[in-house]
Amino acid sequence: MSLQFILGNSGSGKSSFLYQKVIEESMAHPMENYLILVPEQFTMQTQKELVSLHPKHAIMNIDVLSFNRLAFRVFDELGKTDFVVLEETGKNLVLRKVAEEKKKDLPVLGGNLKKMGYISELKSLLSEFMQYNVTPDMLEELTGGENSAQSFSYKMRDVLTMYRGFLDYVEGTYITAEEILDLLADLAEDSALLRGSTLVFDGFTGFTPNQNKLLKVLFPLVGDVLVTVSMDEREDFFGKPQIQDLFYMSKKMIAGLIGIAEETGVTVKEPVILHGGDKKRFLHAPALYHLEQNLFRRKQRTYGEKQDAIRVLVLHDPKEELRFAAGEIRRLVREEHFRYRDFAIVSGDDMTYRNYAPQIFEEYDIPVFMDNRKNILFHPFPEFIRAVLEVIEQDFSYESVFRYYRTALTGLPAEKIDLLENYVLATGVRGHSGWEKKWVRLPKNWEEAVLEEVNAIREKFCVDIEPLYQVFRDKNENLRQKTVALYEFICAHEIAQKMTAYQKNFEAEGDATTAKEYEQIYGIVMDLLEKMVDLLGEECLSVREYREILDAGFEAANVGVIPPGYDRVVIGDIERTRLEHIRVLFFVGVNDGVIPKADSHGGIISELERERLSAEHIELAPTARERAFIQKFYLYLNMTKPSEKLYITYAGVNMDGKALRRSYLVGTVIKLFPGLSVEEAGEDTDLWLVTPKSSLKIFLDGLSRVRMGKMDEEWKALYAWYASHTKWADKAEELLDAAFYCHASERLSKEAAGALYGAVLTNSVTRLERFASCAFSHFLRYGLGLEERQISEFAPLDLGNVLHQALETYSKALEHSSYDWFDVPEAEMERLAETALADAVAAMRNSSLYDTAKDAYMVERMHNLLNRTVKTITEQIRRGSFLPENYEVSFSFTEDLDAVNFALGKEERMRLQGRIDRMDVWKNEDDIYVKIVDYKSGGSTQFELLSIYHGLQLQLVVYLNAGLELMQKRYPGKQILPGGIFYYHMDDPFIDVAEEKSDEMIFEEILGKLKMDGLVNAKTEVIDAMDRDLTGTSVILPVGRKKDGSLKAGSHAVEQEEFRELSAFVNRKIGELGKDMLNGNIDAAPYRLDKKEACAFCPYHGVCGFDEKMPGFSYRNLKKFDSDAEIFAQMRKEEYDGRDVDGEPETGH
Repeated sequence: MSLQFILGNSGSGKSSFLYQKVIEESMAHPMENYLILVPEQFTMQTQKELVSLHPKHAIMNIDVLSFNRLAFRVFDELGKTDFVVLEETGKNLVLRKVAEEKKKDLPVLGGNLKKMGYISELKSLLSEFMQYNVTPDMLEELTGGENSAQSFSYKMRDVLTMYRGFLDYVEGTYITAEEILDLLADLAEDSALLRGSTLVFDGFTGFTPNQNKLLKVLFPLVGDVLVTVSMDEREDFFGKPQIQDLFYMSKKMIAGLIGIAEETGVTVKEPVILHGGDKKRFLHAPALYHLEQNLFRRKQRTYGEKQDAIRVLVLHDPKEELRFAAGEIRRLVREEHFRYRDFAIVSGDDMTYRNYAPQIFEEYDIPVFMDNRKNILFHPFPEFIRAVLEVIEQDFSYESVFRYYRTALTGLPAEKIDLLENYVLATGVRGHSGWEKKWVRLPKNWEEAVLEEVNAIREKFCVDIEPLYQVFRDKNENLRQKTVALYEFICAHEIAQKMTAYQKNFEAEGDATTAKEYEQIYGIVMDLLEKMVDLLGEECLSVREYREILDAGFEAANVGVIPPGYDRVVIGDIERTRLEHIRVLFFVGVNDGVIPKADSHGGIISELERERLSAEHIELAPTARERAFIQKFYLYLNMTKPSEKLYITYAGVNMDGKALRRSYLVGTVIKLFPGLSVEEAGEDTDLWLVTPKSSLKIFLDGLSRVRMGKMDEEWKALYAWYASHTKWADKAEELLDAAFYCHASERLSKEAAGALYGAVLTNSVTRLERFASCAFSHFLRYGLGLEERQISEFAPLDLGNVLHQALETYSKALEHSSYDWFDVPEAEMERLAETALADAVAAMRNSSLYDTAKDAYMVERMHNLLNRTVKTITEQIRRGSFLPENYEVSFSFTEDLDAVNFALGKEERMRLQGRIDRMDVWKNEDDIYVKIVDYKSGGSTQFELLSIYHGLQLQLVVYLNAGLELMQKRYPGKQILPGGIFYYHMDDPFIDVAEEKSDEMIFEEILGKLKMDGLVNAKTEVIDAMDRDLTGTSVILPVGRKKDGSLKAGSHAVEQEEFRELSAFVNRKIGELGKDMLNGNIDAAPYRLDKKEACAFCPYHGVCGFDEKMPGFSYRNLKKFDSDAEIFAQMRKEEYDGRDVDGEPETGH
């Protein structure tokens, strides 16, 4: 019995020496067992290496094992099979169940246990306790101590509750992965395999207390123990370990093993010390040997000779780092005859680089192996299961149903899913009852045949899910019964066959890694369901509890793949990935915060709490401070792996564009090599000109220069190559066309416009305003009939419609009551308003208005808005002489009015449609004055004469013209004159009451904020008829009066003649717009007026592709005027000259 260390620097050949020694001894002693223990992820690589080194290429009496594999070898030998191992997924399941049972006893942790990943964090902590032999009794003693901080004590009590609950649940039924080694220790003496065998350890940097406990049993049983240790030959191998030492972990491992040897009576032999890395791994790279000898050492020497083995580069971002690596790999393979297996890429930020690597290396046609394990939580199959459970839990909510359909495993084609989703959104289908009943409601513009189609889909969905729904909704059904129902649902959807089909598709596409994932996933999920039944089969759980337990299992389940081929570039992590026989290493992402890695080992207990545990002699995994020093050791091991070349790269910015600093490691390496400097490799086109895919970037960059008239020979050659290869010619032409695309104005033929719109245009004023805003937007909406997706929800537009309807109902109800606007009491006003609102809401097609708290709030808001509006309008009417004549006056088909009928040509005509919200009149002896009021529920519409001039705000003037004509027909003997045109914004404004104000003052301030916005007849008698008590600034009208009786500057008042000019101008503008429409104008030329743009709220922006930066696209910059007087002057000029001033396109586009 002896213990011997094989010591040497990285690259000194420790593993090779050890394997050769074991092979020779195994051949000399064929009846003896040689057990080589390596970390779990290294077993396959080590087996391959031993087989290749063995003269007979067979290792009959040599076993390559991990600690766990050794345990199961012994269990098989001894027939010990009467136990079930609770693996990581099983632990998550049990902990989720324990958390549910003990939630009342978890005041600190209880609120977090349902958060994604929290159960996994707790599992990791308990696993750590088991690995480091921390018992519940030790924790109880700690939490009961007088010196324990209260918050820490409470947290540890919760942890103790979960720890004990977990152990109680599995006791006598299962053993955990951490207990496997304890069981092996108990059985080891009975094993013939172990007794007298040679035990070899390679690739370890230390052992856990659990493993050390087993070694105390193994050392006296086995013959010889051989251990490789990475250690500088100049170090004191047996000195006291100091945390700041580079080889702290190695010294700590040596000290621990020697302690076990002394305790068990095992002889410690003189170590084998291997020298001469410069004659072995670094034979052809003396610079790398110098790096190994000096990196992180207290005494360092600089390298004075020229070298090209080490390069340091800065690139723009992580993607560019990977592109550089890919280009350089292709160059070295092509020019220096390397193989892909000679390369490795490692980083400290595995997640970032792993996301981009597959796509980039596929562009360069480089085969890679991603050395990582992938969590299955968001794989389509687990997502399918999670989604269908969510459907049941959330009672067929829209989100859950279409989460289920979007898994691509339901068998329903994507276009049918879209159709179904559009129907559900348009009609607001909710709940199991909503899906169970036949759908009869037909959304606007839908056909009966489509309704039948979505009903067929609905029916199949309900038939499929109903058995599962009934089982999961039954509280008396246990987990076993629910899992059986879920399994039957999975089988009914032929998921196993679909996984196999996907696997074959990926294999056919050459994606062997993804194919392997799909090959394993079904078995992993079935294994998880079996574990759930074994562990919790008789438990009765709610749908939510079942889903949470299943999610906990999915969180812990991972899928791993072995390299699908031998000749591949390995991409991995600096701590996990084992690199052997690597000639070239790319160390990417050497940025501050990554190297050294920013500590994120928060977990359930903090670093401070870990230090407190350490002070109480409870040893756990290394602390943050220890990990910072340990990481240097891993850096040393990785950077000394390549035998010929080392590339160190870092990024200037991250993928969000945020600037990054380089790591201290860059400066450390440059200090060792004075001739080394940081290279900037971003402009090296040779790295891109590798494959047709990777060269596309150069082609696109060159296209940008070609557009500016600069064409270099390299780009011409590249274009010629693409053009001459059939596979790429079309792609090159597409890119060329896109680069030189110039938008050209288009028009429909007059015949096509007539076919789309008809010879008689029946337009709303809003439609004309849209055409004036952008002809293409009008074409899409009214020509092609494109509409936004119908959604059954209470939208801002619905708010306006309900309030309009409620105001009309209120006004008519007031007319039929015993009151009028001047004497209606406030209580009666509120009663009538409440009734009117209830009727308006009931009349809505949207029956879901009261379904959510948000909708209930909207109803309350409408109630407040309507009350405020009624009170304000009543006060505005009471302060004048104008009386409401009509409400919601329609001039669509009832009246043959000249004001809304326009001749556009010999046969073409236009008829305007619309409804006037309110028309008030004031009658004196000879004249009748008409006032038009249009209610607006949004606050964005402001009256602007300039917008009228450009055709963007025609509504009020059209309504005035129609109103004047209607009243003239009603009162033929009277002179009908314009009184004013106004917007009234329905709002319930906030008033600042920081200063003490009376109710009258507050009401006046509210009136001022809600004053009408528009244009009033400047006659004094008309203004007085609207605000009889006007002094100063009116709270009713957009005017003010000076002390001498004249109007203040800025008052929106014009003479009667100007109203006539405005009316004539709008009629002429409407005719022009109608003719332009029928002449086929569909140009994507939106207006810009000051800071307002037509594209701001246009729903078709993604359709037209309008972009100022693209040639041919430009805004119509509409003319601005200095004053309303100048606008009227221009209107007069156009009336006499017969021409208009329209916006001119911007130049330079």
